[in-house]
Amino acid sequence: MKKLFQGLALTLAVTFAGFGATAPAKAEPRVTLTFAHCCPAEHTYGVYAHTFADRVAENSGGEIKIEVLDGGVMGTEQAIAQKVQLGTVQMGGITSNNVAQLAPSLNVLVLPYLSSGPEDLTGEGGLLRAGAFRDELNERVKAESGTLRIVGGFTNAFRSLFAKDQCIDSIDDLEGLKIRAPKNPVMTAMWESWGVSTYPIAWGETFGAVATGVVDSFDSPTDVVLNMGFHEHIKYITEATYLPLAAVVIVNEPAFQALSPEDQEIILTSADETDVLHAEHVKQNQAKVREALTNDHGVTFCELEDPEVWAERARGAWPQLYDLVGGGKEWVDMTLTYKETGSF
Repeated sequence: MKKLFQGLALTLAVTFAGFGATAPAKAEPRVTLTFAHCCPAEHTYGVYAHTFADRVAENSGGEIKIEVLDGGVMGTEQAIAQKVQLGTVQMGGITSNNVAQLAPSLNVLVLPYLSSGPEDLTGEGGLLRAGAFRDELNERVKAESGTLRIVGGFTNAFRSLFAKDQCIDSIDDLEGLKIRAPKNPVMTAMWESWGVSTYPIAWGETFGAVATGVVDSFDSPTDVVLNMGFHEHIKYITEATYLPLAAVVIVNEPAFQALSPEDQEIILTSADETDVLHAEHVKQNQAKVREALTNDHGVTFCELEDPEVWAERARGAWPQLYDLVGGGKEWVDMTLTYKETGSF
């Protein structure tokens, strides 16, 4: 264990010196697996994918190659999940609610206020880290999807609330705002619990909708404002912890079982190492993004004065969401028990 963490510390120093660089191969690959995700290589999802590829190359001495397919070239996240299920793509790093179409038990991860911060998901003992909870989740996902196995998990932090003209620091500030949100039943129920009817605008149309005043608010991870130029119009950000962007790394189960036990262990070990490295990357990246938005773009960060009101109302919507979660209330209660006790 001591050697593992010494190795992780060394890898962290090397990896953060140049994310996305491919480790020099020490041998010709004898196994190649494709890994698809939604985003550019420099995006948080791309950082995970390329770090994982580097760890696999290092741990296999170059004998296993992870071919990363950046930028959504394999389609939407839902399409990628389906391709991994079919085996036309062997692996993917996909937001959990977009895999939940195939394995509804994953919807437990996106219940509003089930988690109170990134540590609940990617910290030591977190729901997305290797351990008893993810083992149980994995068994449910395999049973529900037929061909999907979870080997890793990561986040792009939690969604923040953005506004053009004012701080959102209390639930009363939502009144009268024109808020864009995805057409998603979990999120719709959450917003309705706060007394808001949202505008279900497609993501690709969101920048134009904000720029032209069709909407004046939306939510997403904070780095979106910096990386996609929203800081031209968004001047107020309220970082909250109501809903995470929780992603899972899935592999096609038949493709995984076709690997030797030794190669399977390399994949699992590499994913575990990447989970740890990536959680640290997200933490550091969040601090850099906040500093850049504040100092370079004049963005103001706001703080909720009544977070308990938001949480109480959103949790009050859970009963209408149980039918969307594989295993229903029982699985939700098991998850809460695990969070509180570290066991089932």
